[in-house]
Amino acid sequence: MQAIVVSPPKKGIEYVDFQEEDGTGIPVRIRETGICGTDREIVNGQMASASLPRGSSFMVLGHEAIGVVQEDGESIRKGDLVMPVNRRGCGHCLACLNGRPDFCETGGFVEAGIKGMHGFMRETYWDEERYLVRVPRGIEDIAVMAQPLSDLEKSMEEVMQVQNRLPWKCPDGSLGCRKALVVGTGPIGILTSLLLRSYGLGVFISNVREPSREEQKIFDDADITYYNSSSGYSALRDKHGEFDLVFEASGADASMLPQLLGIIKNNGVLGLFGFPRSGYASFSHTDLQNLVYRSIAVVGLINGQKPHFQSAMNRLAAWKVMFPVATSLLITRVLDHTERDSVREALTSKTPGEIKVKIRWS
Repeated sequence: MQAIVVSPPKKGIEYVDFQEEDGTGIPVRIRETGICGTDREIVNGQMASASLPRGSSFMVLGHEAIGVVQEDGESIRKGDLVMPVNRRGCGHCLACLNGRPDFCETGGFVEAGIKGMHGFMRETYWDEERYLVRVPRGIEDIAVMAQPLSDLEKSMEEVMQVQNRLPWKCPDGSLGCRKALVVGTGPIGILTSLLLRSYGLGVFISNVREPSREEQKIFDDADITYYNSSSGYSALRDKHGEFDLVFEASGADASMLPQLLGIIKNNGVLGLFGFPRSGYASFSHTDLQNLVYRSIAVVGLINGQKPHFQSAMNRLAAWKVMFPVATSLLITRVLDHTERDSVREALTSKTPGEIKVKIRWS
């Protein structure tokens, strides 16, 4: 069976015939896999934390997948459409023993196609039923987005828990009086902005360029305000005031972080989701004093688990009604796995205007 494999830190991909010798559980035929920035960082040799499965000289790539169950299980049936949960626990710490490897205390977790576990860019694999999440048939065209969205469902859960420290809801019980800025217009930034609109916040989104035509259609559909931040954020703050929540999803240079702290309201939150690729963040003692006196929370956000995958599926189904134009534009391109040159190119670099590229396996 064909698989796309990597050997980090070596650059590039290979196609190999691969089948795990100890395949146990339920067979799942992969229908499609998504390509994300993490895949490209691994392929380009830029992710230091990427590691091979024990005893293997390579790793199957891919952590976003939709598959078809090939045999009946206890609660799932042959023919069910499913998405696998990509992070698996260490088996030792309290968090992992309670089904929350997103908070693994030992760092011994594995992550499909990223860290110590073969991923899903292959034709068939075997998995335990507890790691499979049913996909509603009505969203199968965009269901691959549920993996990144699950991370954001968990992220918003954390933000809401942090903000339970104060009366954060508006007098009418909603979040309509609260305002958020999402930094970055990649798939994570777009999904985050749609999620925040679902929560009822007023949402702004920024990048250091003008939006593409497709991006603007998405923002118009969801009533999201775009801001070109190529000259910084002073003009945005002067016109619209400070923000209750700033969500960094760009992975831009770390030197930008002090600017973002400067546009957050008292008691606000800076959520860090993107991994900075370069630079240093310099904070003076005055900056840190302001952080304390203004009660601003800085929260690192990563990885959802099975309940968040389930929430993401429900969210995508709702968005089909709430944001029909936006959801129709989330998938930019679909490649067949046999189009090897195109797949190599897509796994190496992002094309202008791209949101999500899928690889079709069956």
